[in-house]
Amino acid sequence: MPQHKLLQLAQDLEWLGCEQEYYGHRHALEGYPHSGPNWDSFLEKKRGVLTTCNKLERELKNVVRFNPGALVGVAYPLGEALDAVGALLMGVDTIKEAAEFAVDQLPSLVRNFTRMVEGYLDASGARE
Repeated sequence: MPQHKLLQLAQDLEWLGCEQEYYGHRHALEGYPHSGPNWDSFLEKKRGVLTTCNKLERELKNVVRFNPGALVGVAYPLGEALDAVGALLMGVDTIKEAAEFAVDQLPSLVRNFTRMVEGYLDASGARE
């Protein structure tokens, strides 16, 4: 069975967030120059994090807008499903903010977000 798109995006985000923090740390060790390979890699990973966050937001909003049946699942009440999606959207916003202003927090944020997505998918029956 193919992986659920939300989980795949969350895993991509986790990888990119950890890489952005890694290159941010290397850049800091160089004294924060505004050029060079570590700076370029840092900016590339930052763009990747923000792009993936935008994809996640679109995916979550599309699930709610166009296919609420897939959102709710068999034994998942609508109110709880909407609360879960709201929490996921807030998590995406927190990650976007960290990508801009608190890169050192990214690894823990993206790992927690992946666990949130896994928990949501397990509870809604979308992942087996």
